Amino acid sequence: MRRYDAVIVGAGHNGLVTAAYLGRAGLRVAVLESRPVAGGPCGGYEFLPGRRLAFTNSPGSLSPDVVAELGLARYGLRFVRVDPTVVHRFDEGCFVGWRDQGRVDAQLDAFAPGEAARYRGLIGGLERLGARLGVRLDTPPPGAEVLRKRLSDPDDLRLFELVFDRGLTELLDAHLRSDRAKALLMLLALNAQLVPPSEPGSGVGLLMRPFALAAAGGRDPEGAERVALRGSTGLPVGSMSAIADALTAACRAHGVELRTGTPAARVLHRPDGVRGVVTPSGEEFLAPRVISTVNPHHLFGDLLAPDAMDPGIGDAVLATPMRGSAFKVVLEVDGLPPYAGLPDGTDPEAARRCQFRFGSSPASIAQAITAALEGRSGDEILMWGLTPTLTSPGLTPGTTHLISVNAWHAPYRPHDGPWDAGRTDRFGRRCVEQLGLLMPGLADRIVAHRFMNPVEMARELGLTGSNITHGDMLPATLFGTRPHPALAAHRTPLPGLYVGGSGTWPGGYVTGIPGRNTAATVLNDLRHANEPPRPSGHPVGRSGGHRPPP
Repeated sequence: MRRYDAVIVGAGHNGLVTAAYLGRAGLRVAVLESRPVAGGPCGGYEFLPGRRLAFTNSPGSLSPDVVAELGLARYGLRFVRVDPTVVHRFDEGCFVGWRDQGRVDAQLDAFAPGEAARYRGLIGGLERLGARLGVRLDTPPPGAEVLRKRLSDPDDLRLFELVFDRGLTELLDAHLRSDRAKALLMLLALNAQLVPPSEPGSGVGLLMRPFALAAAGGRDPEGAERVALRGSTGLPVGSMSAIADALTAACRAHGVELRTGTPAARVLHRPDGVRGVVTPSGEEFLAPRVISTVNPHHLFGDLLAPDAMDPGIGDAVLATPMRGSAFKVVLEVDGLPPYAGLPDGTDPEAARRCQFRFGSSPASIAQAITAALEGRSGDEILMWGLTPTLTSPGLTPGTTHLISVNAWHAPYRPHDGPWDAGRTDRFGRRCVEQLGLLMPGLADRIVAHRFMNPVEMARELGLTGSNITHGDMLPATLFGTRPHPALAAHRTPLPGLYVGGSGTWPGGYVTGIPGRNTAATVLNDLRHANEPPRPSGHPVGRSGGHRPPP
């Protein structure tokens, strides 16, 4: 039996962020993780012998506030700010996302005369809407109808309706003319989600950066000029797993006890609040505060007794669909083919250092998602990928390179039988064949590969339904409701039990913001209860809100 100030269930990146903040504030914290390594999809995994990478390929999403406040540079975290930041492959040639707005605009106008102005008009309108809604990523927002009442300008109201009430397709059709410009934003808005672009609210992903910009006074947090479609923070040196490694080091530096290979079996509680967590072996970790950063389905379906709170809450959480479609491709190659279809004047080496994407048109993107929802794979496979060895030398011992690809949308439950070795190999080879359209001759350069289907990924990472964001990121499941109205502020009706992680505001991806928000909530509650943290650190928040002190 061990006693702590707080026990955190789940050592994904958000669990580590929460733990680091609480440990820094002087709390005695334990983190329980069922896997042998910390970090969740952001943690390192040996896909090939001696080749360790993260599952995620998400450049530029980690919150600069988290990096600065936790001093992650002291624990080895460094970033490379590549330029360009993305190469998007089209049949007609590649779009290159330079940081130079003029070069981007020239490509947009080549898609259709005047498209750059229309594109910038849409981005500017979304930024204005984000500012006027007053939503912050560090504070859970009210419901959509409360937000609607904050608007009086007819143009703002029309844009709000397109984003919140209509589908992404309708939003893009109302502002853009070219399919390629629409595909750029469609793939960005629907990243990793099994949500068709016709679904109401499917364009809300395009508001997340405007919300962040509004909180930063209209500038990107690091102070750079805004250029749509670019990563902000940069590519971590050492691959995305370097983020988890730095967070782990920060936790240990602040005295956090990190227990990997230690799953939680049940949250212990009495009528007056939580008591701690017990493992399958019967080991108890006692604390007056328990923070769950795992999928809310896992919390309410497996860890929490039905009598812990109003059963209607758990029933509603478990009724929320978990639609996922993640497929992983890792290739080791003895050389990198040049990219085909780059615009004139593009430095080929610079282009290969950044993220690449596949999604050739709005119709093909919609078809891929619809097919996956029906248990089939579409004609085109949507992909996001990186060649991390170009910005992180040493990931392989020799001169080979690693190409890391996240493919969407592989059906979690195929309509004609389960995933087996043959189906996995066929889908993976289709991905390689499609990658060859951007990298001619790629298949001949492969010396080793690893394909992981959605069921394997779900089993390895504990992803319900292979859903990496712990639930769809739509207005109905984001604004004042994530993962339930009674839990949206991270607290629960059971005293001492908190919810965090990707299943809470502002949702999934490797931002660290849900973990930071949860830590702020815990520390605010401590101050209000006249239990100030020990003086060996600085708290995250201050009384009355989530925001950190300047």
